[in-house]
Amino acid sequence: MANILVIDDQDRYVELCRRAIPEHSYLGPARSWTEAATMLRGRGQRLPDLVLLDVFFDIPAEQLLGLPPGADERTLNRVRRRQGLEILKRLRRHLPDLPVILMTSRADLAIERAADQFDAEEYTYFLDDEHLDARALRVQMENILASRRGQDAEGPIFWGRSPALRRVRARLSVLARGRLPVILGGPTGTGKSLLARHYIHPRSGRKGKFVTVDLSTLPRDLMAAHLFGSMRGAYTGSVADRKGAFEEADGGTLFLDEIGNLPEEAQKALLGVLQEGVVTRLGDVVERRVDVKLVVATHEDLPGMVRAGRFRADLFMRLNPACTVLLPRLADRLLDLPRLLEWATQRVVAGAQLSSLVAEYRRRMKLPEDGGLRVVLEDELPPSAPGQLVLLYPVRALRMLRRHSWPGNLREFSMVVENALMFTFAELVGLPGGARPDVVPVRPKVVRDLLRAVRVDEGGAEGGWKAEIVIHPKEVLNHVAQDVERQYFLKLWAQEDGDFGAMARILLGDPEGGRKVQLRFNQLGLKVREMKGE
Repeated sequence: MANILVIDDQDRYVELCRRAIPEHSYLGPARSWTEAATMLRGRGQRLPDLVLLDVFFDIPAEQLLGLPPGADERTLNRVRRRQGLEILKRLRRHLPDLPVILMTSRADLAIERAADQFDAEEYTYFLDDEHLDARALRVQMENILASRRGQDAEGPIFWGRSPALRRVRARLSVLARGRLPVILGGPTGTGKSLLARHYIHPRSGRKGKFVTVDLSTLPRDLMAAHLFGSMRGAYTGSVADRKGAFEEADGGTLFLDEIGNLPEEAQKALLGVLQEGVVTRLGDVVERRVDVKLVVATHEDLPGMVRAGRFRADLFMRLNPACTVLLPRLADRLLDLPRLLEWATQRVVAGAQLSSLVAEYRRRMKLPEDGGLRVVLEDELPPSAPGQLVLLYPVRALRMLRRHSWPGNLREFSMVVENALMFTFAELVGLPGGARPDVVPVRPKVVRDLLRAVRVDEGGAEGGWKAEIVIHPKEVLNHVAQDVERQYFLKLWAQEDGDFGAMARILLGDPEGGRKVQLRFNQLGLKVREMKGE
């Protein structure tokens, strides 16, 4: 049973849920943001599992968020029609991990773009039919709750709790079971091959092999032979009949990485395989039937390649662009960074590259070789525990990791963590352990040097701080400017762990100007106490 908070100015939706989806517990309805905030504060650390949020709120003007002073009737009606979106923005500011479903029965309210813009987990338009509405809502709720019940990490995949990754997980859990191809998009290093191998393939229900082909590493004139197979003498150097990747993956999953590198002739052949379900080896006339779950990946803009004539439009449609899943950048998942650091550290220490060095350190420091490992992200030394090895990341090191833009995403992050630990243990192995040999601190200088080594054009020629800002249309330009200012203040506050002195150093060039920054923070309606509480 999940605890679900309903924020709505009427009882209709909460009554529908209690009547038609009784297996969960429903809180509310909260009639406004003030009531919702009071309910959330009253629950302390036990937050609801999900929020159901209406969009239109017919409530008194003094209870509305985002209503400018002296607003006329037209502006008042507009704010009421979008009040749910204002509440969603406030939820995202204070509780970015809390999943939200936007709801409306008004067909004239377009909420799709707003749902994406403000990170709603799902959205639904009610049809005024209790059976259909309850069934649609139940599917959305169960998908979200199932993804939240899942572990943060599964094997080599770290999911974390960011809304973007929860949506990816829920979507892939459905797409993996179907027969249609799946396109994985997003920047390099975001884990596309890991998801294909360790998530999609195991959930596909297929007993065959997982076969992967990186098209960026193959010569263009050999791609067709590698994918579809060849007969002896089909091309220069072909001395025997050989299967292609499609035949090898028959009954299983075929992962084609960097599909944008596929040349024109191979694209045409791939289209034929997807349409007919048969493959013909180069130099042969025999058709061989194959049943393959196809997953393709690219960091490029496939629709843009189609428009530019570099990728066949008919193949793009056959690859099923509706099933495209875009993986977010690591820079968009910084809320997960502390847990990701702990997870990556545990995996690296247990891996082949570092385990022998850690074992040598334990022997030299006379620590039990089978003792546990704990990762601590703070400046204070934890109490010692028998046999336990503590890896300590000081707060300054964590801040450096937060500030980095991570152009290489998860791949770069894993390499930085592994190298930091390698340097740390290599430095300490030959030294006496001192009073606390069980504590291994990762020095901020080691982290800084590693990040400098991989930094590529970060901060621009002037060395300034960069932040991605989204422009939201407002009635008045001053409100747009304030919204922009709030966004970069929030990003900088999160990056610097609430250190106003560090923020002042970046914004004013003066670490003593923290009081000025905090005053402006408060003027923008950003409450430090609430932020620290979350």
